Amino acid sequence: MPRASCQNVASNRKARPIPYNRHFLTATGIVATLVLAQSMLSFALPLLALEISGTGTGLALIKGAGFIPNILFAVFVGVINDRMRKATGFRLYTLLLAASCAILWAMMLADRVNIASLVIFVIFLNAVGYALGNLQFTLLRLTVPEDRLSDATALNSAINATITTIGPAVGGFTLLTLGSTGLVGIVTLILLANAVAAFTVNPDETLPPPSPFWPSLREGFAVFAKNRELVMMTIAVILTNAAAGAFIVGLLLKLKTQLGANDFETGLVVAAAGVGSVIAATYAPRIRRHIGYRAAFFWPIWLLGLLSLATAAAPTLLILFIISFLEGAVSIFYDIGIWSYRQESTAAAHMGRVAGITGAIFKLGMPPVIFLAGWLADADALTSVFLLSTGLFIGAALFLSLVAGWGLPRKATFTKA
Repeated sequence: MPRASCQNVASNRKARPIPYNRHFLTATGIVATLVLAQSMLSFALPLLALEISGTGTGLALIKGAGFIPNILFAVFVGVINDRMRKATGFRLYTLLLAASCAILWAMMLADRVNIASLVIFVIFLNAVGYALGNLQFTLLRLTVPEDRLSDATALNSAINATITTIGPAVGGFTLLTLGSTGLVGIVTLILLANAVAAFTVNPDETLPPPSPFWPSLREGFAVFAKNRELVMMTIAVILTNAAAGAFIVGLLLKLKTQLGANDFETGLVVAAAGVGSVIAATYAPRIRRHIGYRAAFFWPIWLLGLLSLATAAAPTLLILFIISFLEGAVSIFYDIGIWSYRQESTAAAHMGRVAGITGAIFKLGMPPVIFLAGWLADADALTSVFLLSTGLFIGAALFLSLVAGWGLPRKATFTKA
């Protein structure tokens, strides 16, 4: 992306390249810091649950609990975010995250943590974290020109993928050196810094006229329902997200129970997916523009099914590292595909609600499938976990071909809904 001259930057704010947009960068940095904290916790807490319970079901319970807030609260979060100033929301949510993590740290210092308390913490952490992430989508519309949304989404995805890459590796190293209590303490400090930084975000915005809560929510559903293409893609994502949930549970349990990997080695394998995402995110927008949004969303789903099948047969840590790298690289294409299409086809006034509605629907299949994956692993059927993941990926691709009417997609022209 070509850089504008300093003179052009000063004279034409709207023409500034994304790297010079202060509010966009600040908000992205805050969310990236949150991603680092959540990445470390989402890596460490399931392993802590595995240690406490000694079962794959315990690990799966913590992984699955993190998606419950998306299903139960995401729709309402979108309505709330659409009705509040984004700066206020950023400050409130980051403070709540820091406070909740501080409470968990105190409980761990007092040796009062069990599976139930971990479930409650994970649900609250992900509820507030989702609210903050939802807010970011509207900030994109407020701070980035419409014709740059795909590039802004890709930049945002690349930054978050970079942090996600660091998170598991840092989390694994911290677990080995400081233990789970030390890790939670470090994350608490990160979130406190995040809360302070949130007070610097204050974009220009005009709040829409206040409207009753339920009519506003119904309006969001109406906007979403009229966008048939987004509806079809959302149904497919239910299946792909469930497949991804089964895949990560199977990968963690294969590493820990079959290959005997330590926490740091496990973190490196998980982090490889982030490396793949970072590299792929630099090419994804151009490839999407070249082959069309349908093809860029559809074909990676088939590749992910094949990678999940290959994971079941992988005999070594090195092979799993390579597969994880490829899985991260391929996943970013359909991630950017659904996020970009949602932003391109939804007005800013409805973005929070539509993002909340789709975000809730995206995760519907994850808790039950993740719990099923843990149960299968405890029944000595770990290979079945990867077969389940592969089957769900194939089901998503067939749905798009046969039900959504995509066939075998090639170049498709975007039409605003």
